[in-house]
Amino acid sequence: MNNRVEVLRGLFNYPYYTYKLKDTEHVPGVGKNATLLIILSGLVFGLSAYFGIGSEYLSKKLTSISREEYEMHKLLFMAGQTILGLVFGAIMIFLPALFFWTLSDLELRKLLTIQFFVLPIFLFEKLIWIPLALSLGLTQVSSPFALGTIAQYLTGNDFIIYFFATISMFKVWAILIEYKYLKMLTEKKPKVVMLMVVGINLIIWLFSSLISFIQFDKIL
Repeated sequence: MNNRVEVLRGLFNYPYYTYKLKDTEHVPGVGKNATLLIILSGLVFGLSAYFGIGSEYLSKKLTSISREEYEMHKLLFMAGQTILGLVFGAIMIFLPALFFWTLSDLELRKLLTIQFFVLPIFLFEKLIWIPLALSLGLTQVSSPFALGTIAQYLTGNDFIIYFFATISMFKVWAILIEYKYLKMLTEKKPKVVMLMVVGINLIIWLFSSLISFIQFDKIL
């Protein structure tokens, strides 16, 4: 098995990559691929911050601080978002893989390889969100790809709105990728595999919603 992450093939040709993962005892290039994807995640988050996505609070300060202070705040925001992107990339690669590893007999390297196909889905969602946010002025909870907009019509609870805003068509796609690979690589029943996949993603969604809710209330 080569050490290149063939994302498109891995996303759309499950039997091919499942065969490769089953057929090899050692998966090379895991550390290198993980590092590259984590760096890519940081760059995507940094690019989003460069265009001011998520920095609405800075706009409110524009009239109360000097231009130099504003630029410093903007630079710090970009740095913070880049670091957040690195952390996000690491979490989305290692946390689900470690979770699946504790509940299955699969080698950790193979589970990490599965996550190499999942992380680009989230980064792609982040990238296509940039032009939408810039052109339409939409906030994250109003994404047309997620359930946040529907939740806003059903409830006024901010936490619930943020939770549903984290559930998007891309997240569902990622769940299907994890489910299909795990179902083909393990001997566990499909219902058990689905419970594993939905369980870890539900935990991530709840944590992400909590962070967004805290930021929304300006507690942090």
